[in-house]
Amino acid sequence: MPRRLLIALVAGAFLFSATNAMAKKHSKGAVDAISAEYAKAVQLVNERHWNDAIAALTNVIDNPATPKDMLPFAYTNRGTAYANKKMKDEAMADLTKAIELKPDYTAAYYDRARIYAMQNKHAEAVADLTKAIDLTKAGQVQALYYKNRGLSYGAMSKFDEAKADFKKAKEIDPRIKIPMHY
Repeated sequence: MPRRLLIALVAGAFLFSATNAMAKKHSKGAVDAISAEYAKAVQLVNERHWNDAIAALTNVIDNPATPKDMLPFAYTNRGTAYANKKMKDEAMADLTKAIELKPDYTAAYYDRARIYAMQNKHAEAVADLTKAIDLTKAGQVQALYYKNRGLSYGAMSKFDEAKADFKKAKEIDPRIKIPMHY
């Protein structure tokens, strides 16, 4: 009897180990497929095929096998597509979700700030751009954030703050274009 128990335990352990290996292999294959679908969706965003991009990104977001670290990027890209279709509410929801999932993701703050600015909610735009500036190292991207924050300050008639941001943007990236009246 003990011999049968030992054989049963060994067989069970073997089956468990084989099942685990197969699950990992299947899981890796699923992630690879999702990564490929995500890459295709990003290409659609870059090519400005908004409807197809939204559909592809929705598939990625809704897939339970999508890695959690991919979701903020998918939400941000879908938010960008929505914004370009003038679907501001959907864009804001996706960008806010991206920020909830990855609070240090500056692209989501920047894109959300652009939508706030389009809605003349410049105080909110300034807050998001300030967060993006704080999270970003000095460089062309940070200069762009300063420039856009300066534009929102200008829209709020805070001209000293606008001038300071435009000056900072020029210091970081001398090639950046700023409004002439500043």
